[in-house]
Amino acid sequence: MLALALCVLLSGCAGWGQNSTEGSSPASGSVVAGSSIPQTGQEAMAFLEGSLRPYDKGVEFTLPEGWPGEDWNIHISGRAAMGDGGMSIHLMEKENAAKAWQAGKTYQIECAQGYLDLNLSAYLYSDEEQELSVDLLALAQGQPQPQAPAAPESEPVESVPESASEQDMTQRVSATFPAYQEGRSEYNGEYYDQAPFTASFLLPQGWSLKEPEKADRVFDQGMNTQLLVCDSTGRAAGSIGYGLIETAEPGNEPEAGEEYKLVYCYLRTPSSCHWEDYRAVKHTASGENAVATVYFEESEPGYAAEERTAHGALAYDKELGVYVALRMEEDAPFTADQVETLAQSLTLAAA
Repeated sequence: MLALALCVLLSGCAGWGQNSTEGSSPASGSVVAGSSIPQTGQEAMAFLEGSLRPYDKGVEFTLPEGWPGEDWNIHISGRAAMGDGGMSIHLMEKENAAKAWQAGKTYQIECAQGYLDLNLSAYLYSDEEQELSVDLLALAQGQPQPQAPAAPESEPVESVPESASEQDMTQRVSATFPAYQEGRSEYNGEYYDQAPFTASFLLPQGWSLKEPEKADRVFDQGMNTQLLVCDSTGRAAGSIGYGLIETAEPGNEPEAGEEYKLVYCYLRTPSSCHWEDYRAVKHTASGENAVATVYFEESEPGYAAEERTAHGALAYDKELGVYVALRMEEDAPFTADQVETLAQSLTLAAA
């Protein structure tokens, strides 16, 4: 019933692209559609900001000519009322994950009743990196955008590199699984014969994914063909791998809301490392995304094993028949909010 209710709610609020509407009135005093092609990142972002305008069902915007889809990172997200609480929503994820934004195209975002908040965050990768944040509900209702307070004057200080917990999650990375064939044997071929699929998600700027050393490419039923999640210095701060969704035996299907217990059965099996404290943060038509706590043991000779914890992020897709699991290192400089943002941004698609 929850999934059905969400589908009904979201059916009235979605984003799509169309050709620019003739006669649209742009916001005054801004760079707008019809102007010359922006030559700098600042001009391109000003064009986008100037093109944002209400229409009868919500808000629309136009991307400038001359700036291809791979230059843009546009997130449209918010919360919708659901029962006694709210549920996170994410619009036009496929366009952003595939970098399929089209220059000169107008996109429309419907704002339906039941939305608690809806925001657009745009980032443009150019010589001078630009970003923009817009409250779409306020814009649709004709309300002014909140102005950031002016920064107080201060003495210049020496620049200090930001830690991940101080950085915005603005860089989308992607990986194709199975990531490699090392670890294959006559007993686990189904994992390596899995139809390729991609997993994409947000990380701080400068972070990346890389393959581990060949000696470390071993089969892991819960997180197979793992890739390292590396910070801006190249240090491994976590890992991500995938697994296959097991088929429930007839008469032993999980109850509604507990499908994850079957999906992640290998990760949840009590052992020296297991995943618990599962909490869904996003629902999709064929699965859901979640955060969890990874419990693991560390011991030294002569001492009892000590249980430790780390952050985890998960996502599964029943149509693809797979899930991905991302485990951060215990000392990774990630806040709980950032891990939730990462989990919400996880997108799975056939390669």
